[in-house]
Amino acid sequence: ERRHLVYYRELARRTDPELRGPGQVAAIARFEREHDNLRGALRTAVARGDEQEVLCLVHCLSWFWQLRNHHVDARTWAAEAGRLGPDPFREPVRRAEPLDGRCVDVPPPWTGERLREARRGGRLYALATQGGAGATALEHPETRARLSGLVSAYRPGLPQTCRQPGTMWYFARLMTGEPTTLDEALTEIVDACRDRAPGWDLGFALLMRAKLAGRGADAEEALVLFEAAGDSWGTAESLAARGEAYEQDGRLPEAAADFERATAAAARVGARSQVPVFTARLAAVRLRLGGGGCGGGRPEGDPAAERLLAEAADEAGRWGAEAAGAARTLLVQHYAHTGRTDLARAQLTLLEGEFGEAVPALFRGLVGGTWAWLDCVDGMYDRAVGRLARAVVDVETLAHLVAPYLVVAQFGTAAWARGGRGGPGDAEAGARFLGAYDAHAGVGSGSFRPFTPETDALIRTRAEEVLRGALAPEAYARHHEEGAALSLRAAADLVRQPRETPGGGFE
Repeated sequence: ERRHLVYYRELARRTDPELRGPGQVAAIARFEREHDNLRGALRTAVARGDEQEVLCLVHCLSWFWQLRNHHVDARTWAAEAGRLGPDPFREPVRRAEPLDGRCVDVPPPWTGERLREARRGGRLYALATQGGAGATALEHPETRARLSGLVSAYRPGLPQTCRQPGTMWYFARLMTGEPTTLDEALTEIVDACRDRAPGWDLGFALLMRAKLAGRGADAEEALVLFEAAGDSWGTAESLAARGEAYEQDGRLPEAAADFERATAAAARVGARSQVPVFTARLAAVRLRLGGGGCGGGRPEGDPAAERLLAEAADEAGRWGAEAAGAARTLLVQHYAHTGRTDLARAQLTLLEGEFGEAVPALFRGLVGGTWAWLDCVDGMYDRAVGRLARAVVDVETLAHLVAPYLVVAQFGTAAWARGGRGGPGDAEAGARFLGAYDAHAGVGSGSFRPFTPETDALIRTRAEEVLRGALAPEAYARHHEEGAALSLRAAADLVRQPRETPGGGFE
C-alpha cells in the first residue's frame, strides 16, 4: 500500500505541470487512465491519516479534476484533507511568508512554511468546491469568520497570491468589502502576475478578467500567452472570450470564427463541457448572421444552425448544469425571437431539472429573469413583475459583487413588465427602471450576461414603446431621469418590492 501510494503520488506530482503546456493532451489521458489508482492512493492516505500525502494529491489533481469535470472527486478529497489537519484560517491566524514556486515542487514530508502553505491551499480548494449556497451564505457568521481569516493570512506582494488557489485571496477581500468592485480585484490579480508570474499564471489572470469584465484586449493577450505555452485549454477559452467580446461589439463574422476555433481547440484537449458550449455560441452567431432571431415571430434563418444549437444544448446538459445553462439560454432566446415561446419555456424547464435542488443563487436569478422576459413576450405582465422581484432577491448580494450586469438586466425587463401591466403608477415606475437600466448598462459587462446583445436591444425597445405610449413625453422624461439618478442597489430594491395590483395578480 505504501509503495502504491508513493508511486501514484509521484505520478500525479510530475504529471500535473504538463497540464499547462504542450504535453497537456497526453497528461490528461494519463490521469484518466490512472484515475482509479489515484483514487486508491487517496483512500490509502486517508485511511492512514497521512495529511501530507492527501494534501499533495489534492494539490496535484485539482486542475485535472477541474478540466475534466470531476467535481465530486474535487469536493470529497479536499474535504478529507481539511479533516486531517488544522484549519490555517481559524483565529489566531498565522501570517503567510513568501514561498516561491508551488508547495508540491518537492515531495512530502514537508515542514515550516511549505507545509503551512499546503494546508492553506487545501482549504482554498475545499472552499472553491463547496458551490454557491447563495447570497445568504455570505451573511453566516461562520462564513464571515472564514473569509476574515483568509484575508488576514495573506498580504500584497506574496508569490502565492499570483497562482491558483492563492488568487482566491483577492475574491475573499472583495467579499469583505475591499476592494469595492470586481474590476478592481481582477486588476490587482493581473498587476500582481505581471510583476511576479508573467507566464501561464498571467494568462490565466487575464482570461479571468476577460470573461468576468468583458475585456477583449485581455482575451487577446491571454491567447498569445496560452499559445506560447502550448496550452490548448487556455487557447480555447481565450478564443471564446474574444469571440464574446466581438459579439458584444456586433462583429459577428469575427465572433463566429473565434467560436469555431475555440470548439476545435477544446475538442483536441478533450474538454467535454467546453465543446458543446462553444458550439452553441457558434450556432447562435450563425443564426444571427443568417437572419434568424430578429424578433419577427417566424422560425426563419439557418435551419442547420438551429439544429446545431439544439444538439449542443442537449449535449451540454450531459456535463453539468452550468454548461447546460450557457447553451440552453441561447436556444431559449432563439425560440422566443422566432415566435416559439412554448419551446423556449420547455428548454427552461429542462434547465431547471438539470440544476436539481442545489441551484446556485446567480443561476436561479438568471433563470428567473429569463422566465419573466418570456412572460413579457407573451403579455403576462403581472406574472413577470412577481418573477422579477424574486429574481433580484436571488442574485442580490453575490451579483452586486461579481456579476452586477445580472441585476441591471432585470431593470429593462421590469420596465417592460410595468409598462405592459398598466396599473396605477406602473408606467412611472417603468420609466424609472428604464432610466436605471440606461445609466448602469455598461457595468460588469462580462460573464453572467443573461441575454445576447440582440435580446437586450429588443427588451429595451419594447419597454420604451409601451412606456411612451402610456406617458406624456414630459412625464416619461422626468421619471426616466429620476431612475438614471438611482444607484444600482436602490433600483434593485424597487424591483424586489413591486406594488401589488388590487387583485394581487403578480403573486
